[in-house]
Amino acid sequence: MSNEGDTQISELEREIIDFFVNAATAFGIPKSVGEVYGIFFTSEEPLALDDVTQKLQISKGSASQGIRFLKSINALNSVYLTGDRRDHYTAETKLRDITDGFIKERIRPQLQSSSERLKILKNTKKSKHLTSQLNTLESWTKKGKLVLPFVSKFLGSNEPQKII
Repeated sequence: MSNEGDTQISELEREIIDFFVNAATAFGIPKSVGEVYGIFFTSEEPLALDDVTQKLQISKGSASQGIRFLKSINALNSVYLTGDRRDHYTAETKLRDITDGFIKERIRPQLQSSSERLKILKNTKKSKHLTSQLNTLESWTKKGKLVLPFVSKFLGSNEPQKII
């Protein structure tokens, strides 16, 4: 656990955090989520919400939202510290676990929602051009669903993948 006054972040830690900010941005994830993951990744000790807000100088809301998202994609592990009632976390460093969580929580639901919406749209009156474009979108969605198990397999996932 960090000391209350220990809010200094080294230049190397800043660079590592910036790496995760850039990665988050590339995936359309808020910058603050990248910062939050970065601070956990660079920390030698488990951190609580207050530690994150102090070190990054961000609001509790941003830190809490980042932690919640990161937990949902398996990027943070809960850690129990005797005598401290706060929730503490460490960064998950297995790329396959994080990727599987991201696929399961973000990509698969989006693909499923898109498929359902496309089925509805295909039943509406439209021009030949829009019919063709909807068929293209449907093809892209199907290909996206097919590639997800291979991405997980490539990263070494042990969990069997189900195609939706």
